[in-house]
Amino acid sequence: MRTCFRCQNEMKEGFEVKVEGGGFGIKIFGGKGVFAKRIEKPRVAICPKCGEISLYIENPDGIESK
Repeated sequence: MRTCFRCQNEMKEGFEVKVEGGGFGIKIFGGKGVFAKRIEKPRVAICPKCGEISLYIENPDGIESK
């Protein structure tokens, strides 16, 4: 369960980010260049009370610190 930073209400999770006008989403990569490791597609949580959004990764276990 994610809590809204703005109003402390419970957020609704599991939404996706899409680029308007295309079927593409956004992806997060670790490193630079063509061979950068794809981390994961970010997910979105939305507060039904105030509309605040929060981006998050569902499985952060594979992320190594830099």
